[in-house]
Amino acid sequence: MKNESHAELAHALWPDAKQAPVKLLECRHCGRRNRVQVSRAILDPHHCECGACGEPLFLAPGEPLTGIASSAYEHPLDRTTLAALKGIPGFPTLIRWVMTQLGERSLRLLNLSSAVLCGDDQFPELVALLERSRQSLDLGLRPTLFLSESPHINAATFGSEEPWVMIHSGLLDQLDDTEVVSVMGHELGHMHAEHGLYRMVAVVMASGTQLLGTVGQVLSFPLQKALYKWMRCSELTADRAGLLACRDLGASLHVLMKLAGGSRPGITRRTKMQLAPFIRQARTLAKLEEDNWFDGLLATLMTMDSSHPFVAWRVMHLLEWVEHGNYLEILAGHYERAKRPAAA
Repeated sequence: MKNESHAELAHALWPDAKQAPVKLLECRHCGRRNRVQVSRAILDPHHCECGACGEPLFLAPGEPLTGIASSAYEHPLDRTTLAALKGIPGFPTLIRWVMTQLGERSLRLLNLSSAVLCGDDQFPELVALLERSRQSLDLGLRPTLFLSESPHINAATFGSEEPWVMIHSGLLDQLDDTEVVSVMGHELGHMHAEHGLYRMVAVVMASGTQLLGTVGQVLSFPLQKALYKWMRCSELTADRAGLLACRDLGASLHVLMKLAGGSRPGITRRTKMQLAPFIRQARTLAKLEEDNWFDGLLATLMTMDSSHPFVAWRVMHLLEWVEHGNYLEILAGHYERAKRPAAA
């Protein structure tokens, strides 16, 4: 599927150009505040220059977001649901139990036993895409990369001390390289935000109370629901990281559309999936939830047992961040930096 041109994407996102949002962005070179149309900043950032000094307003494509903290792009729902999760009685006990009984070693051994370990001599092309994402986000830690056979568009990240990324082969069938970079950035966002430990606990919880024994029987229900709620919200943070890694809104949106409808031969030989109707679908969802609280409640109930939110909900939140959040401020070099260790 050939992605839209900049003009087609602009029309898909903002059919009425006059209604495209506008932001005030400070030039990192001279401090002058510039009024920038979001559509131009997103689709043609190379030609956005400061009106005072003439320097580029935005970082160059692929230029690292030096020292960026995960909190700079963390979704508020991720932060609040994780805080609520940590406050549930019994959660610290479960964390200690999982790390004592399982740790990360068992899951890593499972990957080594059933998937392909990628490196310089095994699928270096895929490793290069991961490295491209890692450098864009300026992450020092290099995760291990595994390739797993599966027809589904999917990827996963686990581990905290020695994190790894698992890519499903079906993803490579349906996404181009820029879209794969977006997925890689999504997974690295989980790693950067230190989601790995809690996601591993969620996997253990989902495996049932037999694995957890008596502890699981007592704690599983409230913790499992709280873990799933947090996992759904953590995906919104990771989606932002994916966009920051590829810096191509069209690619990130196409990934989400393909997650919803796929891009298999039976689809591509019949039609070209259009992004504009899909975006209208997400904006319709946003309006329904805004106008009627019961629709939002229904969505919550329908996803209660799911680790991922509805795709259209993810599109809605990503677009809201691009249009009204701090996405462009980050690309303009204004973001929270991670604290560096004090010198000895």
